[in-house]
Amino acid sequence: MRTNSDHQGCTGLRKQREDVVIKQVVAMVLRSVGRSRGVCRIVPFGEQPLVGDDEIWRHFEGMLAAFPELEHEVLSIHHTADVVILEGWFNGTQSADWQGISNRGQRMQLPVTVVSQFDGKSLVDGTLYYDHTVAARQLI
Repeated sequence: MRTNSDHQGCTGLRKQREDVVIKQVVAMVLRSVGRSRGVCRIVPFGEQPLVGDDEIWRHFEGMLAAFPELEHEVLSIHHTADVVILEGWFNGTQSADWQGISNRGQRMQLPVTVVSQFDGKSLVDGTLYYDHTVAARQLI
């Protein structure tokens, strides 16, 4: 049986994990922190996954150059024992060529999912998923 203190402890850990996941996503997009401590991947469906800090930073540098006012919106956060799943959007208006897509000044609303694996309070693995085809359809 769960006690109130067990629930509060679980709620506290959930909140800490949510904060870590949101900060990690924002940091990836805004380049506001140094290198990641665990494994980090980006999986644009239909393309090869990007693995490692250098590939991920190059990807986001290109994305931020093409979408300098890129916004992120968190829609929902789901928890399992060791995983936090964040669903959200990347929104922005294209102002430069990106990933082979010529700039036409179109607005993009790109659904994303971030799956983050934890060991207790420590983030050990994170993967951002999005469909590049969805972005391309909106931009051409």
